[in-house]
Amino acid sequence: MDDLYTRFQIARPEYLGDDHWACVEREADRLWRSLAADDGAQALSDIKCLVESISRIVLEIDGNPAAPNIAFDAVVTQAHTLLTGQPGRELANQSTFGQLATQASKIARNLGNIRNEFGGGHGRARTPDLRDEMVALALDGGLLWSRWALRRLGYFSEGRPTPLINDLVTGEIFHGGTLERRLLAANLPRLDPRHQRSIGVAVGQRVMRGTFVVRRDGLEPSLESDDLSTWPRDYRIGLTYGLWFDPTGGLTLTARSLEDALRVLAPVPDCAADLADWVARIAERRFPGGLSDEFTASLAAEQFVRRWTPFRPAEEHPALMALAELVKPEPPF
Repeated sequence: MDDLYTRFQIARPEYLGDDHWACVEREADRLWRSLAADDGAQALSDIKCLVESISRIVLEIDGNPAAPNIAFDAVVTQAHTLLTGQPGRELANQSTFGQLATQASKIARNLGNIRNEFGGGHGRARTPDLRDEMVALALDGGLLWSRWALRRLGYFSEGRPTPLINDLVTGEIFHGGTLERRLLAANLPRLDPRHQRSIGVAVGQRVMRGTFVVRRDGLEPSLESDDLSTWPRDYRIGLTYGLWFDPTGGLTLTARSLEDALRVLAPVPDCAADLADWVARIAERRFPGGLSDEFTASLAAEQFVRRWTPFRPAEEHPALMALAELVKPEPPF
């Protein structure tokens, strides 16, 4: 019996919540009990339910729960599509391996019809002709997709915008590489722009609270890369806002955060409207003058903005020139 349990065991992915894992585990336990009782027909129903549970969890974590009456093959297809493009350093997304996962999903989608024709849970007038190999094939196929989906689901869960933003805002401790991995799992280029921006804001504001690891994993890579497909426009826009304003709208603008923000925005073709809004907010919250007690740092910040301006679109120039005036230091006496 222990060998049977080991053969059909599944592993809990990291970052999957307790409630969701409890649902998966319950279906897996039912499957194990059916196999232990040598009830192949019921095992077919149970493997179908395991696949469906995982699929519904994927859609719920994505924020679009499946309708109660959605067809089984449709919910599996939607979940598979979401998980297929999930990035992760240990995940194989190359075409050949992706094709293997797709083939596994085709097997999994057939489990609904198999359960209806051969599975338990139906009051039948005649017992279907169910061979051992039929049960073994269905179980092998369903478990292949389930294990693949659960591996992906760990990355998918940790990269969801809401928990990631919450951890940044509430002061969750990020160890070296943790935020880098979670930003990769978030799949920023494929997120809704509003989520890209919200994550950027949370990262920027956490940087301004002095969290070195967040600066290294969330800010510095976007400073070093002009790639908008990796660090998209709205993430950069949100990051800039977070470097200049705290959650209450108060100013956190410093000579360093000013320069960092403008460098983050360098690959963005045009952000004139956002810049104009930010500069207007800055003007409302501070008097013209240096950004610090150190004259040379403030002067360097002002000169940086003025040197930066000619390289930006003409539509941004009025906001940038106004920003330069706002950070211009008073001459020392």
